[in-house]
Amino acid sequence: MIFGIGTDILEISRIDKILKKYNQTFVVRIFGTNEIKIIENKSKNISLFLGKRFAAKEAVWKALSPKRGDGLVFKEIEILNNLNGKPYLFFSGRTQKYIMNKEIELNNKLIFDISISDEPPYVLAFVVISLAPLV
Repeated sequence: MIFGIGTDILEISRIDKILKKYNQTFVVRIFGTNEIKIIENKSKNISLFLGKRFAAKEAVWKALSPKRGDGLVFKEIEILNNLNGKPYLFFSGRTQKYIMNKEIELNNKLIFDISISDEPPYVLAFVVISLAPLV
């Protein structure tokens, strides 16, 4: 059963403007430790990389549909890639606790599927959260 669906589209120039204005403050506030490590090793397409992940974080937020202040923190929602390049979600801190509490409340495990795409100047992210019985 589907618990939530979220999607977000973003124009990459929005990230360029934010980076020019806030630089590292934006990166540290929005992106997690693992994402920042990847950013540090990138020399090009940083705005594209950040834009895709920002859109994905927004899509996760929309799929979960929390109330403001419910415990979701953008930097605790990380979008990483497996060895084949497929994106997956990694949660930590209060966000991980929020998800665990939601699973207890629903008596189901939340399964997150994510797809991210780009066609500059746009990026798009789509998240589906499914319910699976707790084992």
